[in-house]
Amino acid sequence: MIFEKNGIDDSYITFYDLSRSTIHRFELPFLSGKYIRGSSHGWLILEHDYRLSLLNPISRTSIELPSFRDVSTNLVVGYKRKWSESFDETSGYKRCIQKVILSSNPSEPGCVVVARFKSLNRPLRYCRIDDSSWTKLQADVGHINNPLLLPLWDFIFQNNLVFTMNYNGEVTIYDLENLSVKKFASRLNLISSRYNLVQGVGESGGPLVVKHSVDSEKPSFSVYEWVNNGEAKWCQVKNIGKRVFFIDLPKPIPALSSTNLQLENWQGNQICYHAWCTMTSKYFQIDINCVNLESGKDVENIHSPTDEFPTKSGATLWLTPSLI
Repeated sequence: MIFEKNGIDDSYITFYDLSRSTIHRFELPFLSGKYIRGSSHGWLILEHDYRLSLLNPISRTSIELPSFRDVSTNLVVGYKRKWSESFDETSGYKRCIQKVILSSNPSEPGCVVVARFKSLNRPLRYCRIDDSSWTKLQADVGHINNPLLLPLWDFIFQNNLVFTMNYNGEVTIYDLENLSVKKFASRLNLISSRYNLVQGVGESGGPLVVKHSVDSEKPSFSVYEWVNNGEAKWCQVKNIGKRVFFIDLPKPIPALSSTNLQLENWQGNQICYHAWCTMTSKYFQIDINCVNLESGKDVENIHSPTDEFPTKSGATLWLTPSLI
């Protein structure tokens, strides 16, 4: 799914259908003036004027979340340079959100929203749908250039717990019910690698991490499941069954989206990823690839869109098959 702006009406959104290799455009007036910061449980997360909104693009239901203007003074855009996709030269608004996840469908009771703000220490904050403010989840953990203080790399919900990993692969688990915090040294070798946290399957299962190399032109993948049955650690998984992982490769910054799906018309045990193949100040294209996890070989009949989309989008997002 590609959000288009600059040059066309920004109330339009484009979906690319991988199964049929077709592009569909829809008019959603609620999108106008907002920036897509991710998707979770089939809902889009939109940022605008120091607020977040949730939008179901099929039912067109929207939910407004609390303002974060009171914490925005502590936020920065980039470290020593401006992220080009974080600043709107027309409105002067600096986008503050890097990634957002939901604990469940927001139309159901008890949904929790966790957002990662852009700052030197990349803090997490959370709120429930009816809250009037955001609550800080993660303590300050320092700057990426300080080797003694390792910032957050990625985070995910799993069985009502928030799992995070830092740049050293260490795992922290937050329980939002009793506000307890547990930390583990994962002993996962991440040299010359980047990774995405992906939601696991089942109530007893832990989250998964997709590790991919960054020292070659074509990434290679391995998958690990978090197991905590006496000794908390990552255990490698070579077969994820009929499921397909759709991931954003976090290059050069951590990913915005990772999704675990089971699709009837796709063979399982696959990892599907995308990369920018052409990008200018006026348009971009993306290249979609898919590999079999066990063999490491490319999956045939996976087609990338041939269209050139105007300007760089805020994100390329993978959504669930059913958005209702």
